[in-house]
Amino acid sequence: MRKEDIHKASNLGIARRRFIKGVGTAGGAAILAGCGGQEAGDDEEGDGGNRHEAGSGIEAGEEELAQIQELAWITNQDLPVLPLMEKLAQSFQTTDDWEVPGSDSTDLMYYWPTEWLPRFGQWGATGDDDTLTLTQWAVPEDSQYNPWNGVEYAEPRRMLFDRFMAYNIVDAEYEGYAISDWEIDGESITLTVRDGLTWHDGEDVVAQDVVNQLKLDMYSGGTLRDFVDDASSSVEAVDEQTVELTLSEPVNSEIVLGLLQPTRLVAKDSEYGEYVERLDDADGDDEEVEIYGELTDWAVDEPIGCGPFQYEEADSQRTLLTKFEDHPDADNIDFEQVENRHMPSNDARWSALQNDEIDGDATLFMPQNQVNQLPDHVQIAEIPRHWGMGLIFNYEDEHFGQREVRQAIAHVIQRDLVAENSGAGTGSKLGVKYPSGITGDFTNRVEDEWLDGVVDEFEPYDHDEGRAEELLEEAGYAKENDVWVDGNGDPIEIPIKVPSGFSDWVSAVETVVDQLRQFGFESEMLTRDVGTYFGQDFPDGDFVAGVEGWANYDQAYPYYHFDHLYTGGEGSIQAAANFPDEFEVAPLHDEVRDGDAIDPTEIIDELARTGTEESDE
Repeated sequence: MRKEDIHKASNLGIARRRFIKGVGTAGGAAILAGCGGQEAGDDEEGDGGNRHEAGSGIEAGEEELAQIQELAWITNQDLPVLPLMEKLAQSFQTTDDWEVPGSDSTDLMYYWPTEWLPRFGQWGATGDDDTLTLTQWAVPEDSQYNPWNGVEYAEPRRMLFDRFMAYNIVDAEYEGYAISDWEIDGESITLTVRDGLTWHDGEDVVAQDVVNQLKLDMYSGGTLRDFVDDASSSVEAVDEQTVELTLSEPVNSEIVLGLLQPTRLVAKDSEYGEYVERLDDADGDDEEVEIYGELTDWAVDEPIGCGPFQYEEADSQRTLLTKFEDHPDADNIDFEQVENRHMPSNDARWSALQNDEIDGDATLFMPQNQVNQLPDHVQIAEIPRHWGMGLIFNYEDEHFGQREVRQAIAHVIQRDLVAENSGAGTGSKLGVKYPSGITGDFTNRVEDEWLDGVVDEFEPYDHDEGRAEELLEEAGYAKENDVWVDGNGDPIEIPIKVPSGFSDWVSAVETVVDQLRQFGFESEMLTRDVGTYFGQDFPDGDFVAGVEGWANYDQAYPYYHFDHLYTGGEGSIQAAANFPDEFEVAPLHDEVRDGDAIDPTEIIDELARTGTEESDE
């Protein structure tokens, strides 16, 4: 299951400190999420085995590493979120009528293989089938393709629109695509539009289209807006193929490229240029909000794309795309159509793969008992996601607002068992060893690299009910008749909301609730419809405890995870869980900060600008 598609916000700049007040992110679905996972393979030695290591080429200087460790320390000590597990994703490809790279090939290590391999000429037909059949969550005829609307923003976008760049997650290399070349020189970034890239109505893709895309992403609260003085004047078309982006000061290129790469080129000037011009000329925040609101209300049901396939038709069951012969990569593709069938549940997709009704799925959680029923010609590739489910605490709750309670719960929950039950026999989930907001447990990068030299300072929150009892008693709680109660004799209630459609998350929360009950908490699982949970409950802060992704999926560099967690704004995790502006945590590195009170976003902003000289060489 692709939870990031349920959110309809995988392409958007998630709400931030500078987000347009009163609008929220597109469709009200602001938090990034994801799903998937498959057999991680045997790794009894815990050294990563034969797994691919994402981002192994990423290195951090001494100052950078200290800042990363400081952010991890704040997270580890205060526990605004309890990271429970990290995961690998599984990606499915059928091989009876299709030729694809082997499941262990690094050629599959792109997000997502279903959209990149056909473009590269690496997903080819070997039989008479001229249609690649995939899936989609939204009802096809109700789908729309304005990413700033976000509602029912459906999977066919992956073939309809080209991303700025490709990124191999194992090699940690950016590859030119819609943006064929780039140059970062201090505060200036020059982007070059790919030769021969054409919109499906026959017009050339030009620099102004890229300018529109960047501006609208910034106006919607995209991260780049934090690094420019003024969204309206910081990006311009120099000529038909060249875009100049001016930053307020140098920014680490690892971060800049990571922000640019996944951008999907949608903002054709004849379609979106009017909104850009009006936002540029807006007189104050109120007018900006009004204009942006009009953009988010606009539903595009017949998109003009620039990808290798163009929109043909949609009904209640499928969306049909046909090959666009004028795309620069058209000659690489030897099939004529892509269809996305409406399959809004995990079990429907399991059945479709088992019965040869679809040709693949980008990423989908399938428990081992279902994997065992797949035909031999269905291969499964394991893709590092640098992501996983975490328990989010609402700081406005009378109990969870206390650090001792959050820490006690961390000592009660057995994360390895939660991961094992959630993985359902696939080995795709690992319990987080050091709750710190840093990913890389599958290859031991957390303790061997990111926390190198300081890991012994970090609290692993091992299963220790004795320590949990001490913490609760320090906070004024007592155990009466096997139930933990507060000073008024009222029991500590821990209802945990979870989206009902995410089977692996439901299994995880069931395990958590069972462990909390056995310890003496009054806990229960509250399942909610997916749309209700992510559209209302979570973004509105209507939960005591909830579940969400504790990291910015698909990114290995820790900056993104802390930015995802702490950088606030309408619809963000920080806003939903009512995190304080400052956390009281003694410093790990005195050279990074003075005093106990700290706003993590200050360190995040410093991290973005650290090492710029080294990264730009």
